[in-house]
Amino acid sequence: MTLATSSSALSRRGWVGDLFASGDPATDDNAPLYRDTSQAAGVPNLPPLEVIAANRMGFGPRPGDLDRIRAIGFTAYVEEQIRPNDADDAAFLSKRQSARLRIAYSAGDGYPALDELRPLTALNKPLSELWPLGDFNIPMAGAERFRPLEEVRAETVLRAVYSKWQLREVLVDFWQDHFNVDARSNGRIYATWPLYNRLFRQHALGNFRVMLEEVTKSIAMMYYLNLVSSRNTAPNKNFARELLELHTLGATNYFPNAADAPVFPSGQMSTGYTENDVTQVAAALTGWTIAAGQRIGTTNLPNTGQFIFVPQWNDPAARTVLNVPLPAATSANPMIQGQRILDLLAANPSTARFVCTKLCRRLVADTPPPSVIKRAIVAWREHVNAPDQIARVVRAILLSPEFAETWGQKTKRPFDYLMSFLRAIDANLADNGGSYQPYTLASEAGHQLFAWAPPNGFPDVSGYWLNTNTFRASWRNVIVTLTNGYTALQHNLRASFPSGVTTTRQIVDYLVARILGRPARPEVYQELIEYLRGTASADAPPSGTTTEVTNRINLTAARLCVSPDFWWR
Repeated sequence: MTLATSSSALSRRGWVGDLFASGDPATDDNAPLYRDTSQAAGVPNLPPLEVIAANRMGFGPRPGDLDRIRAIGFTAYVEEQIRPNDADDAAFLSKRQSARLRIAYSAGDGYPALDELRPLTALNKPLSELWPLGDFNIPMAGAERFRPLEEVRAETVLRAVYSKWQLREVLVDFWQDHFNVDARSNGRIYATWPLYNRLFRQHALGNFRVMLEEVTKSIAMMYYLNLVSSRNTAPNKNFARELLELHTLGATNYFPNAADAPVFPSGQMSTGYTENDVTQVAAALTGWTIAAGQRIGTTNLPNTGQFIFVPQWNDPAARTVLNVPLPAATSANPMIQGQRILDLLAANPSTARFVCTKLCRRLVADTPPPSVIKRAIVAWREHVNAPDQIARVVRAILLSPEFAETWGQKTKRPFDYLMSFLRAIDANLADNGGSYQPYTLASEAGHQLFAWAPPNGFPDVSGYWLNTNTFRASWRNVIVTLTNGYTALQHNLRASFPSGVTTTRQIVDYLVARILGRPARPEVYQELIEYLRGTASADAPPSGTTTEVTNRINLTAARLCVSPDFWWR
């Protein structure tokens, strides 16, 4: 991609025409704002380690972040980030406290009309208050039922933009994708979404086996993959299949023809699974459900939304899973089979390889080097029972040579890109709706939080996202924000300049250092200079009125943020 438009064209026709026009920038006044020549960009130079850290351990640097990482040292930064302290997060806590989202609806059957700015009150509500929101027998506006989901989306934006604990935010996003649930798919899910989000916030750096059981018992997963209604008379395989294929062993270890499966000595756990394993896991997990007032014989379950085991719905028969015999469940330990299966899966070498590969893909490269995957697997298996197992695995990845020596083999997904842009310009998200608008803008680029319909989660490889829709929407968001087109997304880029930064070259150098933290490619740098200087020398202040210069400064920053230099991570 190379910058290619003139300030005169931009001022006459507006940015939309420039962004999507075609032509020769040297001769055509309708030339595009940015042209996709990323193939010509080649492999980017390796930036300083603090730049890699800020962009892959988090959503990109805010002003001052790179200096701080350099000051305390990369290893100290990693150790700090894998031990987040919720109380020490002043900027985020302040913004969450002051944030307001509008909720408005007309009067309906049993409830009055409403139009108010409401604080984020659903985020910390207990199950007892969230569960009734998903009960369609209770008269209620749809906006009230969806409100918990909307608040989590707003909080996710605030955390990404303001939180000190960037690594945890990246990992919460990772685990939400790994254990993907489409939050829109069921009223019980979106009404209680804060609980599912809290689960990952609690366990993102904890123990995988503990998190796996919490996910299995969660309202969100129970309803999304139908475990809530699985009975011994008709076991539902949906959750069992995804538990094996997506959450633990991985699809490459599925053998539809059992004769092709790896052979292990009797009783030794298999690293691959067959259709019979799916069937047996489904049967073992029957009776694991959510208490929603269901009829059991002559009585009803409580209607509380809590996890409950119903022995009458369980198939307790002895079975073999992954080549390991499981004795029949007993009244003294009726859930033993399901829990033993989770033990086997969490300790399975195939799970270690599958999940560690995904973690390396998120934190290092689309195709991570085998050596860093091996390091992660060793840490995973050595600490499989440790309460901070995941933190130890992540530490092994981040402190590996491969992490420090790999760059430009991943690009930012639309949400990541927008968050990194807002951090780079030190945006102020207005209390009235500013926490929600970035979610909407990322959705327009194809990345709608908690709304990926299949159970496999949003793709985490660049190839999926490098498309016209992503670029058009993302570039538009950058340019409209920097030209003050979104009142909820505020900035004052020029006012943040240090004293003495006055000439075109000084301004461009400052913007490049602040936004990229490393040199821009020469062709990008020169085009920034040519655009900003107007008719003046590069070593003099830009020509034009104060308003004209301010506009060009903002659009110079926009040009930098839509370049490949800013998309890489």
